[in-house]
Amino acid sequence: MEQTFRAIFQNGVLRPLKPIRLKEKSHVLITLQRESEWQDEFEGLLRRMRLRTKATPPQIVEEQVTYARAEVKAKRRAHRRPA
Repeated sequence: MEQTFRAIFQNGVLRPLKPIRLKEKSHVLITLQRESEWQDEFEGLLRRMRLRTKATPPQIVEEQVTYARAEVKAKRRAHRRPA
């Protein structure tokens, strides 16, 4: 289960701004990224995508993104299944 959430670091403790679904005493792996850095990277990605798809109708782009997203989800599900 992957979750993305906002948090604040205060008094030496990382505190989520909203409740998160997690069992008590669960061990997790956390990757930190400043929100401003994430926003800059995301905007850069959108600019590159718009430049590359300028000649392609938006509906086609949306269909391809939807297809790719479903494909990634299916691969993740298949990877998680025990052999």
